[in-house]
Parts: sequence; C-alpha cells; structure tokens
Amino acid sequence: MKKILMSMVALFATVTMSAQVYVGGGVGFQKKGDAQTFTIAPEVGMSLDEKFGVGLQFGYTNVKDTYTQCAVNPYLRYQALEIGKAKVFVDGGAYFNTKKLEGADKSSNAFGLNVAPGVAFNLTDHISIVAKANNLFVLDFSKEAGDDDTRTIVGLNTLNNFSAGDLMFGFYYNF
Repeated sequence: MKKILMSMVALFATVTMSAQVYVGGGVGFQKKGDAQTFTIAPEVGMSLDEKFGVGLQFGYTNVKDTYTQCAVNPYLRYQALEIGKAKVFVDGGAYFNTKKLEGADKSSNAFGLNVAPGVAFNLTDHISIVAKANNLFVLDFSKEAGDDDTRTIVGLNTLNNFSAGDLMFGFYYNF
C-alpha cells in the first residue's frame, strides 16, 4: 500500500512541477432597468503545456428578485494566440447548474456543453487580469422544477445580441 501511495505522490509531483497552476476567478455585474445581475466565479486550473490546460470553475449568480443559480464548469483550455504579455484562449467544457426562482419551492437543473473565449494579460510573472465572455456557444439540457420533460437549447451568442453583461472580468494568480 505504501508503494502505491508513494508512486501516486511521485506522479502528482512530476506532473505539477512541469505545469503552471493558477487560481483566481471573475466577477460580473449588469443592470438593465430594475434588473440587477451579480455573478462571482472562482476557478482553479493547470497549464499542461504551452497550448493546453484544464480547469474547474464554480459560479454563483443572483438576479435581484428573480432567481439564484449555482454552477460547476470543468473545462479544457486552448491558448490560440500569444502576443507579448496577452494570451487569447478558448475554454470548452461541460457544466451543471441549479437555479431556484424567488418564492419557488423547487429548483431547476441543467447540464450541457459550452464554449467561452477570453483574453489574459500578464501584469507580472504571477498576476494576470482576465476578460472572458460568459458563453459564446451553449448546448443545454434542462429540466424545469416540477416538469417531467427535458428541454434542449442550442444557443449561439452572436455579436447582434452580445452585451457588456456577457463579459466577466477577473484575475489569476499563477504559481
């Protein structure tokens, strides 16, 4: 048993020594009329090489007097371009979220696939600021509270319906 445990520790140390780990996240805020949306999304990830990485993002969204949503989103990151200190990337992942409407007894659940582009700018060797689009593409399977049918939504967030509220700003600390 000790040999197996020590082998696993050695493997983990080898993988993480060559990989860059980051923690951070983002926040988003949008106000349209009386509707106010606030999102906080901490995340942790690891660069596997110069182009690919993996990560896990958690999310909490509150739309005032409408609903509250919690989400988990593991993703694969592809760094498409690097210009000086700026890196352009695309996150593709799967997500699960649960949404509770104000005053409702039950929650709605959804899972699906999403694609989200972003830009990271390295201020120092350890600190980066990040801007990400919430989702450019979504394939969503959701079930409303109290409903027996599952809905399937395929969405493409085009420039025609893209707004500043679809952006999330944050930072990463790179170890």
